[in-house]
Amino acid sequence: MKRKIIWLVLSGLMVLSLMMAACGPTAAPTTPTAPTTPTTPTTPATPATPVEKEAVKPAPEAPKYGGVVNSPLTGDPTRWDPLLQLTAATRQLTNESLWEGDWTKGPAGGYGTGEVNWNFSYDNFDRKTGVVAESWKWTTDAAKNEGTIVYQIRQGIHYALNPANEASRLAGGRELTADDVVFSLTTMTHDSRSYVYGVNPGLRTANVTKTGPWEVTVKVPSAELVSAISRSGNFGRIVPPEVFKKYGDMLVWKNAVGSGTFILTDYVPGSIIVLDRNANYWGKDPIGPGKGNQLPYIDRVRFAIIPDASTRQAALRTGKIDRLTEISWEDAIRLRKTTPTLMEKESGDVGSGGIYTNTQRKPFTDVRVRQAMMMAIDLEAIRKNLYGGYGQINTFPWPYYAEYAELNISLDSPDMPASTKELFRYNPEKAKQLLKEAGYPNGFKTSLLLTSTGVDEMSIVKDMWSKVGIDLTLDVRETGSQTSLARAGEYDITIAGRNPPGVFFAPVTLVGEDKSFGQVNDPKLIAAFSEIRQVAASGEKKALQMTRALVPYIIEQVYGIPRPDYGRLIFWWPWLKNYSGEENVGFGNTTRDNWPKWIWLDQDLKKSMGY
Repeated sequence: MKRKIIWLVLSGLMVLSLMMAACGPTAAPTTPTAPTTPTTPTTPATPATPVEKEAVKPAPEAPKYGGVVNSPLTGDPTRWDPLLQLTAATRQLTNESLWEGDWTKGPAGGYGTGEVNWNFSYDNFDRKTGVVAESWKWTTDAAKNEGTIVYQIRQGIHYALNPANEASRLAGGRELTADDVVFSLTTMTHDSRSYVYGVNPGLRTANVTKTGPWEVTVKVPSAELVSAISRSGNFGRIVPPEVFKKYGDMLVWKNAVGSGTFILTDYVPGSIIVLDRNANYWGKDPIGPGKGNQLPYIDRVRFAIIPDASTRQAALRTGKIDRLTEISWEDAIRLRKTTPTLMEKESGDVGSGGIYTNTQRKPFTDVRVRQAMMMAIDLEAIRKNLYGGYGQINTFPWPYYAEYAELNISLDSPDMPASTKELFRYNPEKAKQLLKEAGYPNGFKTSLLLTSTGVDEMSIVKDMWSKVGIDLTLDVRETGSQTSLARAGEYDITIAGRNPPGVFFAPVTLVGEDKSFGQVNDPKLIAAFSEIRQVAASGEKKALQMTRALVPYIIEQVYGIPRPDYGRLIFWWPWLKNYSGEENVGFGNTTRDNWPKWIWLDQDLKKSMGY
């Protein structure tokens, strides 16, 4: 049996090696010159995490051009259109937005300010930097009920030109214009196929016009201004209208033409995605020894499609890929033993979210039932036994993020009411009492909609709930089916990821919001978040404080049951320079692979390490 397992692993690595060799270039691209019953948990603190093996001081060497970065994907992309589709593969490398997260505000190879770790979808306005937009300003006219954003478009940006690609030749490497921005933002808000059109109906009346040779103005109702700021800035990927109009969209990967750092040049289903350096790219290195250098440094980025987790880890250990994310604490222990030269960092993304009951269906219309369900779950036992003692318990409506510290109320905070804190304490007897008061002395039968990835955790929950009379059936679906049913409200209970605490400052539960798990129609929250979103446009800190005041109420209503979670680990090889474990440099880069824009590869170090 051991021999069989070894042979399977070796076979997988051989296939991976052959795949990369077969899909690689025949010649390198031209290199530019330049369960016990726990007591009530105290705080949602994260236990001691592994020591990050990052250099205290940045490396003194100057960046070098050239080389190929290899990174894995867990499956084939199903979306390619960079404008219409939020999670389109490689959109963050091929097509630019009006602004993005400021690389210099993160680690930036040891030269940044370190205000943010860029491991999560942070959307603080003061941590943005201009991309297609050189500058911007927004105002509100209460008398007209109108919010206005004015963007000054950067000159000198050109679309990438791939002579071998018909769609790319159509744009011809021409300069990106203000008219292109108007077309892209209008399509994003008015095309019924667009992600933004679907989740932000209030933006369908947005009026986007060219108000100067290099100026674009967006007008929306005042209540929608903060949504317009984020959506137009983060999600408005700019495309050449002539390409979009000819093909009707960019759903075919070959039609994804943009002005980004890389050009999508090849895709082999089940195998690999290849992106080559955009020689026309305008951007410069903003910080460190390479400040002012032309970006990107890398010649090529290859995404290997490797569905199996063990094969991905084997590929990392053998240097076939350069980095790997979403590594569990158990796998991290093995990697440290087998490959101690790898660098590592714990991701700041605590992404499990919550367990959501459909508050429009009985028995979940009764808050006592929801409170009973929360008190019947031993949250601390799940954290200890399923997650090795890592992570947080108080993860709903938002986990703790240092970057949003103003939003967090820990279980030890003076303004956390005792009644709210009590809900986090495992108390099956109190849960039974609440169910009896709500008219369910013998419990009830229900079902939970989920995908296979949540089965282990929810099986534990199923067992705990059974002790108070809740008979739970796990309804396991494919991801697409689960997502569609959950967003349509066709479920009793479901689970979902966390809501980014960005400029929307709204939990995922509110009806009308993106994802709207819980199907909550709470007039108090609807009114409060309407005001908060308007305040956020002029003062994020005040909006965060207003939101913080609502957190105990949201928890006490149990519009979501916390799911203990921890930030998964990121491992990478030390030959990735100027890299500190970044994933998502700015909100809207949801496929988390825009980091190759700034990093460089030490090919001599890689060779000296035997790879």
